[in-house]
Amino acid sequence: MTAIKIPAKILHGAYIARITLFADKFYIRSAQEFVLYYARFFGFDERDLTKLELATEEAVLSTIENSFEEGDSGSFDVKVGYRPGAFVISIEDQGLPADAERLEKQENSALGMLLMRNLTDEFNIVNLGRDGKRIELVKYIHDTSIAELLSSEEMADNPDTPAVAGDRPTMRLIRPEDAPMLARLAYRVYGYTYASVFYYPDKLRELIENGLINSVVSINNEGEIVGNLSLFFEHQGAKVADSGAAMIDPRYRGHSLFKESKKFLQRYAEQNGMYGIYSEAVTIHPFTQQGNMSLGAKETGIMLAYASENLTFKKINNDKKSEQRQAVALFYLKTNKEPRRKVFLNEKFFPLLQMLIQHNELDRELILVSDNESPLAEREQASVTTVVKPDLNIAVIMILQHGADVIPLVAQQLRELCLKKIETIYLEIPVDEAYAAVVAREMNKRGFMLSGIIPELRNGDILKMQYLNNVYVNPDKIVMASPLHKEILGVIMQDYQ
Repeated sequence: MTAIKIPAKILHGAYIARITLFADKFYIRSAQEFVLYYARFFGFDERDLTKLELATEEAVLSTIENSFEEGDSGSFDVKVGYRPGAFVISIEDQGLPADAERLEKQENSALGMLLMRNLTDEFNIVNLGRDGKRIELVKYIHDTSIAELLSSEEMADNPDTPAVAGDRPTMRLIRPEDAPMLARLAYRVYGYTYASVFYYPDKLRELIENGLINSVVSINNEGEIVGNLSLFFEHQGAKVADSGAAMIDPRYRGHSLFKESKKFLQRYAEQNGMYGIYSEAVTIHPFTQQGNMSLGAKETGIMLAYASENLTFKKINNDKKSEQRQAVALFYLKTNKEPRRKVFLNEKFFPLLQMLIQHNELDRELILVSDNESPLAEREQASVTTVVKPDLNIAVIMILQHGADVIPLVAQQLRELCLKKIETIYLEIPVDEAYAAVVAREMNKRGFMLSGIIPELRNGDILKMQYLNNVYVNPDKIVMASPLHKEILGVIMQDYQ
């Protein structure tokens, strides 16, 4: 079966199908057969079906072993669903939160297998405290990949052909049918070192159609896409977007395509009522950072050890690989007036974050919560989601709602990720209530360092923190283009030391 034949109204519902099973290992095979039945509708080959089968086994085993006491007669749900370009398996339970101490003793814990990059493309944990948790396994659906699109000449990796004399690429917004050509551009710029959806044209096309990705592309006289800069939206209609996937064909470097692409997207954001655009600029060279600042983007922080040391840029820095996981510099480009908001900050981070918020000219009432204060959470239960990105070997713990149990929830999730050898773990904390300052203070005591602030990310500002799991960082290898980013790096490295 090679084509999706599930009715559209079912395909785009909350889920396609659900099965409830008792918390006993006897039912693992039932869960696998259920998943495989629906996976075959999406045209996965036998290799991918085997991966999904193994991933389902490990996820169900983990749920049984870690969410229920021995002999417990509880149950869990297995759901299959669809997101643009992806098949999603969810294992949901209302059992006990995972016992970190027990996990530590289980060297072969099932979650370890889930995090292997060759099983799934994304791995998410939604932790709801006493309401249980949901494990999500995401596998991209693709009929073609970049390897199948490349000609023998392109595979030979010879991008040295000079641009046509007088060629002045024009810019426009991306169209869904551009996806295959954009995949070729990704290869010309990064080879196979870029962990990205851009290598899967079918998924990319659907994300464009669903308004989750928009791009400005540069088109040369031959009709080729030779430049790209994208906006990534968390949901349709989001007021801010992440700017990324900056790709310039090596033949067209020096044509100011990146700067002009930024200007194009800036105008787009202004005209469409967006508050702003945030972005991550690589730090193995200063060019992208300088391009951001020349357009008025302001510094907001630094994410250490974000990208693999294997990421390379063709024809930049003589294609040398980094000697360590690469940091990225955080920027925010304000495009429209944002709402006035209250921001609660802990004592240690207040001076730097106050400077960054004022530097970005945000309309904020800053409230200092001293170390002697212990405000209570406004709710009893927190909502926490963890996204694991196997290709980058990083995880992001997102606090979606504060609650009295949020600190132990995050601490447990951190420990579990560390045991599974995730190298870099980021924490995103909404700072719209006083308890946020307590969370930031306590997480700092547990090893999370400051990363920065992301304005208006989820109907308000997000404090970003970072934890390095036995990752070495030499600040001398991080190229910072601005004095303020150098100052931010100095503050972060004090905690690192």
